[in-house]
Amino acid sequence: MDSTRSLSTRSALARATLCALAMGMVACSDTRAAEAPSADQARSADEPWFGVMLPPGFEPHALHVISNRPAAPAVVPEGESQYRELAGDAIQAHLETIVGFSRESEETAEVGEGQIWGRVTGFPSGAKTIEWAVSEFRAAGIADVELQQFDQNEGASIWLPLSWEVRLLGDPAFGEGSANVVLESAMPLSAGDLSGGSLTAPLVYVGTATSTELARIDVRGKVAIQKAIPQGHTVFMRSPVGPRAQDLLDRGAVAVLTIIDLPGNMRARDIGCGGGTCFNIGGRDGRFIESVMDAAAAAGTTADIRVEMRLESERFSGLSAANGVAILPGTSRSDEYVVLNAHADAWFDGAGDNGDGLAVLVALARHFSTPGMRQERSIVFVASAGHHSSGLSGPGNFVAMNPEIAEGAVLVVNLEHTAQRNIAPARSLHEDGYREWTMDSHEAPIVAGITNLAPYLEGLVERGIERYGTNFVSGPNTMASGEGGTYRRLGVPVFTTMQGPPMYHTTGEVLEMVSTPGMERMARFMAFFVKEVSGVLVAQLNPTSGEQR
Repeated sequence: MDSTRSLSTRSALARATLCALAMGMVACSDTRAAEAPSADQARSADEPWFGVMLPPGFEPHALHVISNRPAAPAVVPEGESQYRELAGDAIQAHLETIVGFSRESEETAEVGEGQIWGRVTGFPSGAKTIEWAVSEFRAAGIADVELQQFDQNEGASIWLPLSWEVRLLGDPAFGEGSANVVLESAMPLSAGDLSGGSLTAPLVYVGTATSTELARIDVRGKVAIQKAIPQGHTVFMRSPVGPRAQDLLDRGAVAVLTIIDLPGNMRARDIGCGGGTCFNIGGRDGRFIESVMDAAAAAGTTADIRVEMRLESERFSGLSAANGVAILPGTSRSDEYVVLNAHADAWFDGAGDNGDGLAVLVALARHFSTPGMRQERSIVFVASAGHHSSGLSGPGNFVAMNPEIAEGAVLVVNLEHTAQRNIAPARSLHEDGYREWTMDSHEAPIVAGITNLAPYLEGLVERGIERYGTNFVSGPNTMASGEGGTYRRLGVPVFTTMQGPPMYHTTGEVLEMVSTPGMERMARFMAFFVKEVSGVLVAQLNPTSGEQR
C-alpha cells in the first residue's frame, strides 16, 4: 500500500472518478493523467523525472488566461453621457493607482522576503491606500473628510508567512539526472507553522480526500496531496476542502498540499485547513506532481517521492489602521445617511478584491460632489481598512467611531468585488498538457444581497439589470458577506454586491482581469441606485421598521 506505484495508481483512479463527477466534459479533458498512461508517459528511466516537462515557475503579476477579445461595452442611458467621472477610463485610472500600492508592497518586501504582498491593513501599503482615498475625497471637493485611526483589538494578531519553500527531492529512481524541483506556486495557509521550521516526508496522493478514497490509504507520517477544482465562486471550496485537510492531519498526515486546479501556476491564499501545516499548490505545479507519480507507476518504480518544506512565519499584534470617511450633507434630510462602503485591503495585486470596488467608490464620490448632484439624504463614503487583518475591522471601527451616523443610517451599500472578467476552460492546452483558460466578454456573476429583501430595493436591482446590463445573478437573497456582515448590527438594510470568481485571493487577480466597462456598469448602476433611494420613505427601504419618514 505504501509504495509509490500503488499510491500513484490510486491517484490516477481518483482523478478519473473526479472527472466523471465534475461539471461538464471539459473537466475530464484538462488532465491527461486521468487517462491510461500513454507511450509518452511511460518514459525511459534515462530521462529526468521520466521525461515529464518541468513546471513553468512562478510569475507574480502574470495574466494566466487568454484575452483576445475586449469586454462588452458599457451601456450609457440617454442623459448620462455627461457623467465623465463614471466613465470606464476614469475609473481604470483609479484602479491602476490602487494596484500600484500592492506592487510597491512586493517591490519593497514589506512582508518577509516579499513572497506575499498586497494592501495589508496594519502595514504601510494599507495606510497609503487609505490616505490616497482620503486625498481623492478632498480633491472631489468634499469638505467633511476624515482619516479615522484606530488600534488593533487587544489580544488579536495576524499570522503572516515570511519565507517558505516546497521542493520535490530528486532521485535517480525517477530518471537519471532528476534534480530537486521547487514548487514556486506553493502558498502557506493561515497558522500553518512548521515545528522546527522544516520537514521532509514522502508524498501520498489522496484525490479529493473523501472517506471512500481514504479507506485504503495510510497517510501517517506523510505529506498528503488533495485536489480542489473550484466551480463558480471560489469560496464554495472552503467548506469541503478545509475540513478534509484537517481530517488528513487528524489521520496522521504531517502536512497537506492542496492542488488548486486553476489557470496557470498561481499562488492562492484561500481555503484554510485548521491547525496544521498546509500549502496550496498552483495548477501546473500540481500537474507536474501528478504526472510524475503516474509515470513512476507506469515505470514500475517503487521508490517514494519525497518533499522537503521550509516555513518561517510571525504573528503581528499592536498594529494600527485607519478608515477614510467623507460626508456629503443632504439637502433636506441631512440627519439621515446612506452609507457607501468599499474595503481597501487586498492580498497580492488585488485588482478584483477589492481594487475595483474602491475605484468605483472614489468615482461615486466625485459624481455626487459635482454641482447639482446633492441628494436629499446625506451620503457617507467609507474607504474601509477592511477585514483581512484580525482585530483591525474597518466596518466595526467605523460604526463604533461614528455613533451619529450609525443612529441615522437608513441604508448601507457595500461594494465588494464588482467587475472581474468571467473565465472558462479553453479548447487549447499548454505545452505540458495543462488546459488553458480564456476570458469571455462579460463580468463574472455578481451576487446582489439585500438583507431585508425589501421589494422596493429588489425592484431597483431588476431595473439596474435592464438599464445598465449589470451581471447580477441569483434570486432575492440576504447575503451580506465580507464587509456587509458587520453592518448588520445597525438594523438597517445592507445591500452587498459581490463576486467570488476563480481568481479571487490569488496572484492572478491582476489589472487585466478586471473589466473596465464592467466598473463603469457598476458605477452607473450605483449612482442610479443611490439617487432612487435618496428621497423615498424609510418604510420603502425597510418595510418592517414601522417608520413613515
